[in-house]
Amino acid sequence: MKIFLFTMLLATQSWALTNAVPAETPELESVVFFSALGYDPDSKDTVSGMCNGNLLSDRVMVTAAHCVYQSEVLKSWEIDIQVGEYIYRKAPTGETRRIGYMTKYRETVKARFIYSADLKRRLDVQGLRLRIGPAEDIAIVVFEKPLALKADFQFTQIVAQRELPSIHSQLINYWPTVVTINPIEEIATTDTKRMARLDRITKSSSTYESKSTSRVQPGDSGAPLFARVGTQWKQIGVTKGRAETLFSNWDVYGVLDQKICQMTQQIPEAEIKSLLCK
Repeated sequence: MKIFLFTMLLATQSWALTNAVPAETPELESVVFFSALGYDPDSKDTVSGMCNGNLLSDRVMVTAAHCVYQSEVLKSWEIDIQVGEYIYRKAPTGETRRIGYMTKYRETVKARFIYSADLKRRLDVQGLRLRIGPAEDIAIVVFEKPLALKADFQFTQIVAQRELPSIHSQLINYWPTVVTINPIEEIATTDTKRMARLDRITKSSSTYESKSTSRVQPGDSGAPLFARVGTQWKQIGVTKGRAETLFSNWDVYGVLDQKICQMTQQIPEAEIKSLLCK
């Protein structure tokens, strides 16, 4: 297995999740970043776009639909997955210090992209002109073959549908927490993978809307929103990004509600359906 050291630098800009702390909890290692082919209307050329996702298994990832739909329109079903971890070193004083973030596993894999039925219909008609609303900005990515992850890799699952009503009625009590990996961020901070508890978040009819002190930034798209259910983190949403009006702006997340079960009807594998619709 090859090891790749992430070395991208931007001198003074920091574009990652704000007001966040390093996401060092082992059970959050399922949060990964990937690149997929996209289209740049300004240059009228293809580009490699970077997004986040949450691995439910070695064959299934949940991300934002806007992260992958252009790749499908361009008939490119390959994505570059990168799984990393923080690197530590013991100082002469005996203190253990975090010195950086390294991609430990990287693979280019073929995948199927699954969307809601309505979004898929519009995608087939509109192609690159498609505009995706936050409530439908969810995609299931099924890899053609399993990722060669370590044997003890910890996957963080999505919430069961029966658990959602209680979570929605007491959302803050479930520690809503967004976790992102943003390689655009200045690497010197060594906080490439970050987590932030959202302290001001509500559920609308079909999305979560956050005006919390922590904000997502460009490059955080597709990142999972987790809730603490008992002793476990479970994914309850997917990062869309910023939303703005003339007088306000906020972060918005798609809800992993019954649409996930509807999307699984397009998936023939029973074991994958059971991961997604509980």
